[in-house]
Amino acid sequence: MGYLLLPEENIVPGLNALNREVALKKIIDVLPAWSLRGIKRQKILDLLILREQIGTTAIGQGIALPHCFSPEIHDPIVAFGVSPSGVSYPSLDGRPVHFIFLLILPQHEAAERQKRKILQNIKWVLCDRYLQERLKAAHTASEIHQLIVPESRRIPALGTLQFSH
Repeated sequence: MGYLLLPEENIVPGLNALNREVALKKIIDVLPAWSLRGIKRQKILDLLILREQIGTTAIGQGIALPHCFSPEIHDPIVAFGVSPSGVSYPSLDGRPVHFIFLLILPQHEAAERQKRKILQNIKWVLCDRYLQERLKAAHTASEIHQLIVPESRRIPALGTLQFSH
């Protein structure tokens, strides 16, 4: 059993992007180089876009959960972008996306189960419409982090997502 953290530096408040690809690139650009372990940002973007071509990861209600697998990643990486005005993103309900949780997973046997568990936790947290409004109103990564990673709810909230290998 391990823990996946959403560090404050992986949060993009006030995400302003014309479309899905620009939004994903802006979120990838905030990831610290050490967490990428040498994998090129463009390669991650290419993997995410390839996954989106299979089918949109925008599940509706303003939420997108783009994800990909890479043999070069050893631990899951999560990043979060909040777009108060919304991003044009092909979605199941046809509406703009305000919340983009980006997930990069290692490519191993347990990765699919790990992905489902993490995405389920994210969807659970973001179902709260009051929280959605507060996230859109937040101006800093710190404010967003405090909203989705409250100390009193470390598990199963997004600050510490449980996963197993």
